Amino acid sequence: MSTSRRWALLPVLLTALAFALGLASPAAAADGDAAAADRVLVVGVPGLLWSDVDRETTPSLWALSERGSIGALSVRAARSTTCLLDGWATLGAGNRARFPGPDESLPPVPLPTLPLPEAGPGEPVPEDGGDGTDGEPEEPRLDTSLSHCGLQERIAAVALDDPAATVQRTADDRGTTRFGAEPAALGAGVGCAAVSGRAAALAAAAPGVRLERTPALPAEPDELAAFLDSCPLGLVSLDALTIAGRPGVDQTDDGTDPEPRADALVRIDGAVQRLVTAVGSLPGETLVLLAGISEVNDGRPQLHVGIAAGAGFDGGGWLSSASTGRAPYVQLIDLAPTALRALGLDVPASMNGQPLRVAGDRPTLAEAVTELEHMNVGATVHHRNVGNFFWIVVAVVASVVVLGVLLLGFRRSTGPVAPPLRRARGVLRTWCLAAASLPVATYLAGLVPWERAEDPLTWHAVAVVGSVVVVTAVAGLGPWRRSRLGPPLAILVVTLVTLVGDVLTGSHLELNGFLGYDAVVAGRFTGYGNLSFGLLSVSALLVTAAVATIVGRRVEAGRRSRAVAAVVLGAGVVMVGVIGAPPLGRDFGGVLAALPGFLLLAMLLARVRVTVVRLGAILAAAVLVVGSIAVLDWAGPAEDRSHLGRFVEQVLTGEAWTVISRKGQANLNILMGSPLAWVLPVALVAAVWLLRPGGLLRSGPAGPPGGLHPEDARVVRDGLLAAALSQFLGAAVNDSGVAVAATAAALLVPLLVWLAAAPREHTPGKGDGARAAPHTDPGDGPDRVTVVSRGSTVWNA
Repeated sequence: MSTSRRWALLPVLLTALAFALGLASPAAAADGDAAAADRVLVVGVPGLLWSDVDRETTPSLWALSERGSIGALSVRAARSTTCLLDGWATLGAGNRARFPGPDESLPPVPLPTLPLPEAGPGEPVPEDGGDGTDGEPEEPRLDTSLSHCGLQERIAAVALDDPAATVQRTADDRGTTRFGAEPAALGAGVGCAAVSGRAAALAAAAPGVRLERTPALPAEPDELAAFLDSCPLGLVSLDALTIAGRPGVDQTDDGTDPEPRADALVRIDGAVQRLVTAVGSLPGETLVLLAGISEVNDGRPQLHVGIAAGAGFDGGGWLSSASTGRAPYVQLIDLAPTALRALGLDVPASMNGQPLRVAGDRPTLAEAVTELEHMNVGATVHHRNVGNFFWIVVAVVASVVVLGVLLLGFRRSTGPVAPPLRRARGVLRTWCLAAASLPVATYLAGLVPWERAEDPLTWHAVAVVGSVVVVTAVAGLGPWRRSRLGPPLAILVVTLVTLVGDVLTGSHLELNGFLGYDAVVAGRFTGYGNLSFGLLSVSALLVTAAVATIVGRRVEAGRRSRAVAAVVLGAGVVMVGVIGAPPLGRDFGGVLAALPGFLLLAMLLARVRVTVVRLGAILAAAVLVVGSIAVLDWAGPAEDRSHLGRFVEQVLTGEAWTVISRKGQANLNILMGSPLAWVLPVALVAAVWLLRPGGLLRSGPAGPPGGLHPEDARVVRDGLLAAALSQFLGAAVNDSGVAVAATAAALLVPLLVWLAAAPREHTPGKGDGARAAPHTDPGDGPDRVTVVSRGSTVWNA
């Protein structure tokens, strides 16, 4: 069979792969498995955390949790901190929404000051001005009551007399439309809602919906039961924690003061007891959904309480949903689809949330609550410190480049190196290995349960530094250190094995890792995040290039190209499967970016001419595979679709452009505002320094770069070209694509500087390259010594 025909079979093989990946999706629960309910009661408690739930102080919440299923609730709405009205608008939309208002909180306002009365006759004026300020003017007091979430809480307390108008304003808000959300879609789907609390009306006040409203819960049990039975949907907002503190200038942990918080929790627990008793007295089945719906006052984002009881959720299990794909994590946007499904109603396409489900048994409630508290600690430590870590990454990569320029200069030197400079370059190489180890160390640190420590941030940092030391030692002290490319390949292999092993075992290391994701942001809960894909694609392509070359050198010359191509394509099939399969990587953009990289690498290593037509065919093959996986995911039950299948549904309903435009805006925001984006200009400086004509990693009269054999230098070049294509596509198709390339650069730049700093055992003179023994003997493996024409030696690695 001719080469062109063999390559023409690739689309067929890749399509077969896509179908295999689709069939590998986990079996979904049928829609009919969920128990039906006669009514649904949604109780929103702004600011409620799992650390508040206690057998002694909140016995009703404890009993409800013990009876039902529980989870860690992410309340992320259409702004970074979800306040009271944002939370109810998001719940009712089943999608991220926000109350119209400024993205940032209102600044504190100075309170007016009154002049002191004039001193009476004969009364001396105090030297300190009478106010203890030693004559200095007193700092004006600040009114912070409308800062952070205070504005929405004030509106919820005294306004919202026309909730339908507020819902319309919320629907027209740019932040809401960016997600394609339809506020109050929950109310529109049910048609009638009994609402207690002004804020809760935002979840149901759609045109034509009948609202039974009361500012507070009826005091009499019979009246309360009648009120809850007036509509199939009940919405109750218990806002006691909003008045248990006062917004300050700076954000605090939970936005409340200890004593008022304790009193508020007692009142909330009493209200929950009355509600549970009331619905228990009604005929039929009631599904109770209780959620810590938002932050309060100046509280910082955290994970909140999520409880589902009744209608199939009793029995003490963990909660999960297809929107997270990971127990016990759920989202606020999942509550509306859950309510509609329980009532036997259709879930509109505008809802991105997925119905809640029970995902296995949990330990005793005391142990489960402790686990949920640790999950919140891990998520908040990541969320609040990841920006600082990005600056550390930028500083480390920049230090490698600066030290490299100072110690290596701008051009390759062929003369002897003074001992002090040689030692300094040795230190530089060690620092390069440590810098390249930093990305994978952020995942390996997850092997240490740092979130359980008294000072979790410190222990997380210690775990990362310890992992850097271990990986650097493995790369620099192993037997492969004698090979020219041994230490860099060791780091690439550790990175690849860590990332693949993690996703095969549930993505435990990526969750809350500094280069992973957290449930507070709720962009992803399992699989590969964009930053991880940047590391994965680079390490997989370069390791594959090395393995394919080793295999090729061990077969006869006539079969070498086919053997190399087979290794690369086989590795590509495996990696695309790991990246794209819904039970594993779940990375839609990753398949689009990784597959062309592997196909290009196969062509380059097999010495197949790369043309524009063939590049177009590569991209078409990637689209074919991704489309096939997405369609197969979409064909399964709606409640078990990953974001791939949901995107197909959005294409069919005309909402795909909303997703695409939002991802494009996110990419632009990262480019303009993320610290990690500063790695890119540092990488550009390194590229100009190392790869310009005459640069330290450019082939020239002095021979191949880094003391490499010409054949090895060509393999490195081919691997880097394939990685560059993958990174370019990854940046183009992912919502944080700029960060994909920046993370890859954080791994590659130190390794390239390490190669540039490598000592030369032999530097051929001008014209020696033609007489040096070519590295073509299949028996010449890494670390073998070849005698060249003048009796000197070169390392074949």
